Amino acid sequence: MDLFIQIIIAVITVAFVILMFFLIQTIKALTATLEEVRSTVGELRTDVSQISGDVKEMIHNTNEMTRDVRTKLRSLDVVFATVHDIGQTLHSFTGVMKETAVSLVTTMKSKQHREVYDNEATGHRSSKVTSAITDGILSSVRIWRKLKQQ
Repeated sequence: MDLFIQIIIAVITVAFVILMFFLIQTIKALTATLEEVRSTVGELRTDVSQISGDVKEMIHNTNEMTRDVRTKLRSLDVVFATVHDIGQTLHSFTGVMKETAVSLVTTMKSKQHREVYDNEATGHRSSKVTSAITDGILSSVRIWRKLKQQ
């Protein structure tokens, strides 16, 4: 039985040595992996520092560009306001011109009617030039009204 216990102790010792060998191999692999992780983390810190510096610079440039664009847009506000004022002025001018043309046509019509009436009464004919001008103005007003309706 002593021999049996010695064999068991020898087997346990061999098993323990094999276990220790594999345990040491595993610890060496873990050590190498941890060293690689430590190296990677160090590189990441360097890269993150560099990237954060680049991001800060990009944000700074973007802020400057935004300020510049805002300033230029404010400058354009004056131009657009001026264009708006010019448009309003032209619109008012066009309205006045239209009213003047209508008034002129009305005056010309009344004069033409008076001349026709006077001519019929006196037997004279109105001049062809006055008639042509009146017809031209009347045609222009009709065309203007049609264009405005469209």
